[in-house]
Amino acid sequence: MLRKKILSIVSAAAMAATVAVGDSVSAKDMGINGTYTQGKTLETFFRSDCLGYESIELNYEYVSAVETPAETFGILAFDSEWGGWNKTSIGQDNPALNVEYTDTVELSDIESSLTTGKDFYGFNLITDNFGTGSVKVNSVILNDKQGQETTIAGSWHKGTASAMTSTDSDMVVDANEYNIYLNGFSAYGFTNPTIDVTVTYDSDLGTNPFKEATLYYAENYQQENETFTPVEQYGYKEAEAGSTVTYSYSISGEAHQIAACFDACTVTEIKIYDKTPEATVIKGNWTKGTASELTLESGNPDFWFSGGEDSIYVFNFSLEGYRSPTVEVTANYSSIPADGSYMQAELYSGSAKIGGSFIPVTETGPRTFTFDVSKDLTEFNVCFDGCTVTEVKIYDNRSPIPAQVSGKTADELAGMMGKAWNLGNALDSTSDGTVGETLWNNKFPVSKEMFDAVKAAGFDTVRIPVSYMDKIVENADGTYTIDSAYMARVKQVVDAAISANLFVIVNIHNDGGNGVEDMWLDITKTGDEFTAVQNKFAGVWSSIANTFADYDQKLIFEGFNELNNGNYNSTPSTSEIANVNSLNQAFVTAVRNSGGENKKNQDRILILNGYNADIDNTVNGFAKPDDKTASNVIIENRLMLSVHYYDPYDFALNENGTSEWDADTEYMEGQLQKIVTFANGLNMPVVIGEYGAIDKNNIDSREEYIVSFNAIATELGIVTAYWDNGNSGQYGFAIFDRTNNNVTTAGQVLLSSIIG
Repeated sequence: MLRKKILSIVSAAAMAATVAVGDSVSAKDMGINGTYTQGKTLETFFRSDCLGYESIELNYEYVSAVETPAETFGILAFDSEWGGWNKTSIGQDNPALNVEYTDTVELSDIESSLTTGKDFYGFNLITDNFGTGSVKVNSVILNDKQGQETTIAGSWHKGTASAMTSTDSDMVVDANEYNIYLNGFSAYGFTNPTIDVTVTYDSDLGTNPFKEATLYYAENYQQENETFTPVEQYGYKEAEAGSTVTYSYSISGEAHQIAACFDACTVTEIKIYDKTPEATVIKGNWTKGTASELTLESGNPDFWFSGGEDSIYVFNFSLEGYRSPTVEVTANYSSIPADGSYMQAELYSGSAKIGGSFIPVTETGPRTFTFDVSKDLTEFNVCFDGCTVTEVKIYDNRSPIPAQVSGKTADELAGMMGKAWNLGNALDSTSDGTVGETLWNNKFPVSKEMFDAVKAAGFDTVRIPVSYMDKIVENADGTYTIDSAYMARVKQVVDAAISANLFVIVNIHNDGGNGVEDMWLDITKTGDEFTAVQNKFAGVWSSIANTFADYDQKLIFEGFNELNNGNYNSTPSTSEIANVNSLNQAFVTAVRNSGGENKKNQDRILILNGYNADIDNTVNGFAKPDDKTASNVIIENRLMLSVHYYDPYDFALNENGTSEWDADTEYMEGQLQKIVTFANGLNMPVVIGEYGAIDKNNIDSREEYIVSFNAIATELGIVTAYWDNGNSGQYGFAIFDRTNNNVTTAGQVLLSSIIG
């Protein structure tokens, strides 16, 4: 029988899911498996065994029917005097046979279940008294806790035990007379886990200046089979009497126990952190057509470089340990092209362009360009003309790892999303059936600096419209995938937004765009032709969902944009409404059945649209799809409903219309209340995926319109996403100038209208 992985919900907040962040190991398989009847002890876990871990995960299936399935397993917490044995139950209410279930229990919840008032000492994992029948355990896993920067401080000298304190209360520090033991730390989620040890050497080092300064991986702490493995090959360092030195060690993300052994010194601080690599800065005055001398001002000497006639070539380097590698090029423009021609500002690796475009030059002076690059990059060429390149900087543009979000209902997540902003006219840009990030008015690819600016402005969510079109690959077996390079770029943009601590909405945008060349997501098709459209749509979403299968609820999927019959003002037919509803169902089904053994796509919040994202057509025709897995497990409260708001059209969008808003807040409130009432009946929170009004040199009217709109939406609990197309000129929407990521003059007014 084909087994399907099912995310089961266990009572209380004891259940949670972990995500893989960075490159560290995420879990430890305890090697527990087999088929069991009731009343068996599977393992005793002591607190010391679980230090550095966050949760215990059980993967199991029912081999034969049990009498009390909701109590299939028990976790019995006991205290330091072997008392308590307070139970947390695990199991399914109505399980199917030979289907694998997964339950995850927080270790902190197990500890807090103890009611004796004494110190928690451990717990037993048992098969509970479920009566007849049997259950098969496929695995029991300890999931790592998210790493945090930790400092251990004190004054320890070998030969004398002393007290050292840790900023991580879960860590046990034992500074005995021989070593300093650190038991229970975690580097999970760290890209470049590092331990710094600061020591002050004795004033008398004797005749031999080489002293042990060794960090060990310590396994099985203070047990008979305890083992020590040096972190570095050379454990002795040449010391200078009376000097204070900090030694830095790169460690494995798997380690939970470390021992520090240092001679002839006092250890004052041990710091565990995710080390940011030092920036490498290359200086010079390079212009295209002339070879030029470049110098390394600071940073990694392993970065090789040369200034040739055609480009600056940087090569023979590694970005290992980088979380968000970035190349920054500073160029000085001394003149503006008289013919208005665009200048090259691109980055290449080999023959492949990895960023940039030909850009307009509208003013003289220095200008900085930022490129997000892959961690696998080993060489690149800076290809610029019409300017003098004065600096190339390679650095890790990292932000603190955002807190993980999982297990939230759609309503709960809506309450966390705050105000949202659209990255319009970027990844959604198309021309003659092709997609390209710089095809429209934004001539430079988006970077993490853009998202940092969006977050700093007060937004908590970014909607990233994406068109796929010519990047969709139909495989020989009838499945669909996305061109790997394009999908990698979409993923890179999403990662940059998430690293800026933004919620992210990703959709399929202009593949169904009205009037877009080679659009294929066509709801006017019927019969077999529409079936082919629906199958392609489902296949594309399966590919997207598989790409992002490891992402938590910070990432939200939206099925499509404004699907209509090509005429915004016409009444949709019954079949067109039905086709929109069918695509919504295909989208939900594709996502829920994607990701293989990973369950995060079953936890993911999905946004659905009605016909043309129009309020009236949605209320009159939208049908909520079934939300369940292939094994018919119902997913509850994970759907949102989206519409757009550009009313009245003559003010908001019509370039030849009025520049004055009629201030009809009664109509505005009536429309928003209408969609909220409808969505409440479906148990779906509302997202206004797009709204705004174009610039007609009428900032006062736009301000009044946006203030009123957001005030009403906030009162009704609606999430609003302002449409920003990056155009700060006439008929534009821009809040941000995307050439420098600064807020425009008009944008300051709009921001105040939105954020308050």
